[in-house]
Amino acid sequence: MARYQFNEESPPVEWSERGTQLSQFIVRGFGFVLMLVGLWISLAVIAESWSLYKNPANIERLAKSIERGSNLDHALSRVSQPDQMPGADTADGSKDVEREVLGFRMSYFVAWIIAILLLMLVGRLAIAAVKTGGELVLHDAQIKKFARELVRESLKAKS
Repeated sequence: MARYQFNEESPPVEWSERGTQLSQFIVRGFGFVLMLVGLWISLAVIAESWSLYKNPANIERLAKSIERGSNLDHALSRVSQPDQMPGADTADGSKDVEREVLGFRMSYFVAWIIAILLLMLVGRLAIAAVKTGGELVLHDAQIKKFARELVRESLKAKS
């Protein structure tokens, strides 16, 4: 039968042990905060993805900024209609700047690709933050598992 004895007179705790305990507490606290931030960002990515699914017109703002920066749609319209000069006046006197070729806007599809890639990148970073935060919080568990494996391997080597 196992017998336990409690020592009432524990030796005083040294400063190095207190510093180690404090540093472990700080690392675990930082890991917990990092894990919470990662979870919050991953939920924000899910919410943004869902909002783009429910209302795909929200991508229009990104498509317009891509068109302003690259003039992708205008370049494609020049290639498809070489006989008309870009920016030429139409019959009613307005500029032909906003005209689209057969309703196809390449900047809209590029905006979707960029948005999906950005959501995937931010989601991957959030997952990495959750994983790293969890590892910092559970630091002792990994060390204990490693120590058990070392003992197991040393017993195998002896036999």
